[in-house]
Amino acid sequence: MKVTRDERYAERLPAGGAGRSRGSLIAAAVALAGGSLFGLASAASAAPSTLYVWTKAKPTNLGTSCLTARYSSIEAAIAAAAPGSTVVVCNGTYFGQVTVTKPVTLRGEDASIIAVGHDNGVVVPVPGATVEGFTIKGALGEGILVVGKPGAPVSGVTIKSNVVEGNDLGNPTGAPIKSSPYPECKAAGPVPGDCGEGIHLMTVTNSLVEDNIVTDNSGGILLSDELGPTAHNRIISNTVEYNTLDCGITVPSHSTKGYQKGTLQPAAGGVYDNLIEHNTIVGNGVAGQGAGVLLAAGLLGGAVYDNVVEYNTISGNGQAGVTVHAHLPGVYLNGNVIEHNTIGLNNLDGDFDFSPHVDMKPTGVLVATAGSPISITVADNSISSDAVGIWTTGAVKVSGTGTNSFLSVAVPSAEG
Repeated sequence: MKVTRDERYAERLPAGGAGRSRGSLIAAAVALAGGSLFGLASAASAAPSTLYVWTKAKPTNLGTSCLTARYSSIEAAIAAAAPGSTVVVCNGTYFGQVTVTKPVTLRGEDASIIAVGHDNGVVVPVPGATVEGFTIKGALGEGILVVGKPGAPVSGVTIKSNVVEGNDLGNPTGAPIKSSPYPECKAAGPVPGDCGEGIHLMTVTNSLVEDNIVTDNSGGILLSDELGPTAHNRIISNTVEYNTLDCGITVPSHSTKGYQKGTLQPAAGGVYDNLIEHNTIVGNGVAGQGAGVLLAAGLLGGAVYDNVVEYNTISGNGQAGVTVHAHLPGVYLNGNVIEHNTIGLNNLDGDFDFSPHVDMKPTGVLVATAGSPISITVADNSISSDAVGIWTTGAVKVSGTGTNSFLSVAVPSAEG
């Protein structure tokens, strides 16, 4: 059985509640909004300061606008900022990796971060930070990496309105490599390894990725659980296109701790209760077997569950528009919901991960397991121009098949 590179399971293993509810997403939204009305009133009465960064700044300047900026370094402005402040990065090109070490809003105004030779463009290891309005290019690994600590997810982060382009470059061909200056790029067993995609949420909860353009990286947006759970996040209204070596949006479990002895362990690991909504996902994985959206587990104890993929437009990807892979017994991929998506021609490269059960035909949705039973909802989608609408293999139970619409689809549902 071949494991595609979009499902790489890192060597650094870390250190998953059933029952999807819309209430959990509402609670996450409240957390992101900052909580109570009292908290909002307090913020208004003590408005945070604004610091300006400009390539032509002088430390003796007034510091009240871009033209009077005191800081020429983004890192220096973050170091000087109080929590809750806004750091405005003014028109220009800034080189190197930026680490957001405080809960501040880092806002670009026609600003580019060029991270050639660096692991990442922007790293966010703290809760409550916002990164918005940048063009980020050239990193070996992620353009933007949001990362928690072992057993301690980072939360309340917003990644918004950025252009993340031409990152994820440490493995330019997608072939297995044994050594790399960035560990995410290294092969692990049969998995070739990639370098983290354009935007990566690793051990992250209650956070928002919205209105970004993620293009021409090896892969697009990745949610994973190496160090602990990644849950209750919202991936909304992004354009994820032409990331040709990997998936558009990848939702894999890289942990062995999310599902132990038949019981979910949501505090320890798993990728669950995330919302993937209103994204445009086009042309990904055509040179490296990548899906439009992938939900997958390939390590014993992996858990990917209760995620909702809805109202997305998905076409032209290397594997099926939405692909679900359980590579071995002892993983948990139940309760995921695939609904109200517009899914066009996909599976351009074919999916042979479960040989001899091979799907080489254009397919809208594919659900495959090598042992662990999967129960999934696939409902109210519009699937068109594919040879197969919904393709399954193994112990798969699909609810809602009859509610989907199929246009120019030769076989609405097939078992392979």
